[in-house]
Amino acid sequence: MKRPSRLELLPLVVVLLVDSLGVAVAHAAENDNFAGLVDIGGGRKMYLKCSGRGSPIVMFVGGLRASADDWSISDKSKPTVFAEVGKFTRVCAWDRPGTPVGEKPSRSDPVPQPTTAKDAVADLHALLTAAGDAGPYVLVGHSYGGLIVRLYASTY
Repeated sequence: MKRPSRLELLPLVVVLLVDSLGVAVAHAAENDNFAGLVDIGGGRKMYLKCSGRGSPIVMFVGGLRASADDWSISDKSKPTVFAEVGKFTRVCAWDRPGTPVGEKPSRSDPVPQPTTAKDAVADLHALLTAAGDAGPYVLVGHSYGGLIVRLYASTY
């Protein structure tokens, strides 16, 4: 029996790579609750937290030094924004590279700093694409996050 050439095996290798990269992505898109790293390509992973089901997907983009967890802060007398929105549709938030989580470093892979809003838009687009949640999206930005969502909307 003739052994297949490397060129003939290439489609199989590509399918296997895409399939193995897609495990975390499919996990994020199919479950009500997901919190973890999503491979966005280029050897980078970004932290994404999602909850709930439905459409549109509400994507929170925090301020300059805000992490995904900032949308779950409560003064205990009121429910958190993240939890409440997750009751009626899919809601997600992410850690931009370099955004601390309290006193801890970002859960997303580091990148050279400083970054620009254009960099954040490219990262957000890569993350939404890799996460497998097809949209439509309602983008919610706080402070610097407002600049990012405005630029994202005009770009995509």
